[in-house]
Amino acid sequence: MEPIEKSQEQPIILVVEDNPVERQLVGKILRNANFEVIAVDCGEVVLETVIDYQPDLILLDALLPDIDGFDVCEHLRAHPKGAYIPVIMLTGLDDVSSINRAYEVGATDFFTKPINHSLLVHRIRYLLRARLIMDQLRMSQQSLASAQQVAKLGHWELDVDRNRFKISEEMFRLYRLQGEYDEHDTSVLMERCHPDDRQYLFETLTTAIRELKETRVEHRIVFDDGTECYLEVHITVMRDEGAGTTHLLGISIDVTERKESEREILSLAYCDRLTGLSNRSLLEKFLEQVIPRAHMSGRGTALLSLDLDLFNRVNNSMGHSAGDSVLQKVSERLRELIHCADASQLLERLSLSTEASLDDFSKDMVARLAADTFIVVLGSVDRRSGDVERLAARIKDSFQQPFIYRGQELFVTGSIGIAYSESGGSTAEGLLQKADLALHEAKMQGRNEVREYSGDLVAKVSTHLSIQSDLRKALQNGEFQLFYQPKISTKDASVKGFEALIRWIHPVKGLIPPDQFITVAEETGQIVDIGQWVLETACVQNKRWLEMGLVDVRVAVNVAARQFKEGNLLEVVEGALARSGLSERNLELEITEGVLMSDPNTENVIAELRGRGVSIALDDFGTGYSSLSYITRFPIDTIKIDRCFVQDITINSDKAAIVSAVSNLSHGLNFNVVAEGVETEVELEVIRQLKCDEVQGYYYCRPMAADDISDWLRARDSSSLSSAG
Repeated sequence: MEPIEKSQEQPIILVVEDNPVERQLVGKILRNANFEVIAVDCGEVVLETVIDYQPDLILLDALLPDIDGFDVCEHLRAHPKGAYIPVIMLTGLDDVSSINRAYEVGATDFFTKPINHSLLVHRIRYLLRARLIMDQLRMSQQSLASAQQVAKLGHWELDVDRNRFKISEEMFRLYRLQGEYDEHDTSVLMERCHPDDRQYLFETLTTAIRELKETRVEHRIVFDDGTECYLEVHITVMRDEGAGTTHLLGISIDVTERKESEREILSLAYCDRLTGLSNRSLLEKFLEQVIPRAHMSGRGTALLSLDLDLFNRVNNSMGHSAGDSVLQKVSERLRELIHCADASQLLERLSLSTEASLDDFSKDMVARLAADTFIVVLGSVDRRSGDVERLAARIKDSFQQPFIYRGQELFVTGSIGIAYSESGGSTAEGLLQKADLALHEAKMQGRNEVREYSGDLVAKVSTHLSIQSDLRKALQNGEFQLFYQPKISTKDASVKGFEALIRWIHPVKGLIPPDQFITVAEETGQIVDIGQWVLETACVQNKRWLEMGLVDVRVAVNVAARQFKEGNLLEVVEGALARSGLSERNLELEITEGVLMSDPNTENVIAELRGRGVSIALDDFGTGYSSLSYITRFPIDTIKIDRCFVQDITINSDKAAIVSAVSNLSHGLNFNVVAEGVETEVELEVIRQLKCDEVQGYYYCRPMAADDISDWLRARDSSSLSSAG
């Protein structure tokens, strides 16, 4: 091997020639042309020399003494170091078979002997320039391939005019394709497409090809092992004006990680975390689509608003984990009754395309709107068919089955409001508002009811809001007045006590009955201040009657649940008694079964009050839970039987049997028994026979103002004296 002085600027030419004269002559010509030359005389050292010196071009004699030049070239091309070096075969052979063989083994070009030295130099310089361009192109391709692999980006190209289809290597990796593909068949893009997205992708590609339209589409692909991948495809139109051809370039990007993040964001935005149901945002998007579609087909959309009755009792008595368990089980029952798309499927559609339609999946939906409020949407119904009412009945019946939490049975009921869309222009907000009004009416009717929206509910709500506004000023303006109704002994018709009943004398609307404003006061919390005023006013009035010598009995005052929770009831009662000078034995507090269950601390407060001498009465017995455990658990003095068991009572009726049972049970527990709502002599006689201790009702006296009660008491005293005289 002839030594060389290496230079970073001069190309290195490896000359492989066994003839020393030819080797020196060629070396001299190349050095004169400003090339560095490495010369060897046999084929065995060629590969080793290439590895050591990395020449820029090789002049290879076809006929060498040890190894055939064609074999040397073939070995070079098989090695990474020699794969891309330009090789010029020097041969004296001019037959076609030798030329073909040179190209077959990877020769870049061939040159016949005798050598034209000037032409050889030009040929070498041309090939070196070509190699530089090819190296740059190859590096660009490798960089592009590496970038595509890192970015998980593949591409395909469709020659529209020639119907030729090419796929990049990264596209093969993205799709996990095997083997060959037909360059005239674009269906390779569809083979792994998710079945739910296939039609959407096909239509998009078809439109892009037909209209030569740039577009963007997202779809899923499914692999043989069942795993999925999200692709975002950008389709661009390219026109080659010189060749007169049009190409579509599709760039496919693996966006699986991004889609998973988007899906999590969508889940946070559109799904209820506890139940997995749709939330209000997704519900409104769904309604905006199904309402117009239903009316276009001559039908309508129905919305059922379901609220769990007294659900806070579950949380208060069992803890929030029990409440969460009940909510999850309610959602499961609703899913079983209403066959509809899962929220995750709807989010899948939303995440795939901004043009996606939610109603492609289902006409119906179940959503959780608030803490214990659920919404059922029936996207397309015939209002006259009765299907909605039957579904509401099935939902209501489903609550007859208990909810099991840690082995304990929990019973919850539900109130349901129903509303229908009136036209395709009905809004989600309007429909939800109507269903909420119907739900409120169901609650007002005693809960565990189903009510359908009607126009008069708006008037009721308007009245409700008006009362709520006026109620805030009523107490400070002195618009309230107490009426009193006596409790009469069934044995001797003597007065045993009075119940204080509040009346609202509105300066414009006149007398407003308690059933129109008490509930509003409880909802707004104003019942606490109103209740305190009633208590203090009743104590003052009873003390006045005592001082006047008209009567020495208890005055009964109704107490609401919020007074126990928020009103510091012990301090309020003590203050009212202290300021009025009334004794504890002359005060009775009436509570309902609902109040008993409203707060775990209620029992302690009642026991403390009773321990101080205040009497406790259980009001409206029979209309609530009516559980014997409550009667024995709470310190009670009196049971008041609700008027519904007294009206039109006869001695052999079912009502009589109930009243008799309650009376006997109460006496066995040393309770006093009061029958409410006695209006006729027949009712009074039956109640007397059933051994109730006292009665209260219109038969003896209507509720009257304090002055009228004073006159009534005086009249009774005068009548008694006259009878005695």
